[in-house]
Amino acid sequence: MNYEIYYLFKRNFPYVNREENTAINIIDNENNIIYEKRNSNNELIGCAIVNKNAILLLAVDEKYRNLGIGSELLKKCEDTIVNHGYDNAVLGVGFDYLMPGVPTSKKYTESVHENLCPQVDDKASTFFEKRGYEHSWKKCNCFDMKMSLKNLKDHNESIGNTINGITFRWAVMDDLEEIIACADDACQYQEEKFSVYYRYPGLYEAGHNQKVLVAVKNNIVVGALIVSVETEGSHLGCVGCTCVSVKESHQGIGTSLVRLGTKYLKDIGLSNASLGYTYTGLDKMYGAVGYEISTYYFMGEKSLRK
Repeated sequence: MNYEIYYLFKRNFPYVNREENTAINIIDNENNIIYEKRNSNNELIGCAIVNKNAILLLAVDEKYRNLGIGSELLKKCEDTIVNHGYDNAVLGVGFDYLMPGVPTSKKYTESVHENLCPQVDDKASTFFEKRGYEHSWKKCNCFDMKMSLKNLKDHNESIGNTINGITFRWAVMDDLEEIIACADDACQYQEEKFSVYYRYPGLYEAGHNQKVLVAVKNNIVVGALIVSVETEGSHLGCVGCTCVSVKESHQGIGTSLVRLGTKYLKDIGLSNASLGYTYTGLDKMYGAVGYEISTYYFMGEKSLRK
């Protein structure tokens, strides 16, 4: 267990929600290539992790920045990527991710419901931009959102209710086929299909810390949401992978799923809620419930072949 790198990650990115065991398992992946920088006391002050063509982490403690350490680590990463036969480097998401990309205060198109964490700035994204990386999402933001559950507006709706002809209830394994069809339909114009996340059997087992909330119309699943309890930290709940069938979109189903899922997190006594790795447009839906953008991500990519 490489706790030393994990602690470096946490002290440099304290605002990024990633559960400890999840993060350590990513750091310990057998296919990682790790480069370290230590001070005269043999303390870890900088680290980079490469997996295939993805740079999963590049961090330097604040005291040691602007001394060329980051550039040195990045050069080693890029050389490794080229030597393993890849044409380009990506920052963040690979086989998994500690962060979707590089945390930044910079946005690439307009957004709403923004309340950035005080520690977030654009220094890291600027570092990579100066070295040839570009935001691969073009005019689309990638971001995390957070909220304090004490700020969730009171309402009388609850899981199990029927709202405007739509019944919202917890899913069971028998719903899986319809959930997959709904998720694939909702994501038909996206590269990433959310259905892969709904296939995990544990989501449908009693007592599991993650559940699927579904919206049902005329006995057919037309919307789904994954609701997680303390999977990314103590007293923290998460919602994500919101899906609504295309023909049922723009009727408030997604917002109702998020509102009910978030209310459940508050009702069981959690203090905060978050969602990660989402994109432009969904800031309006999640923001309507009370979530605010806490950090943007520079989804950096660079061609390494001259």
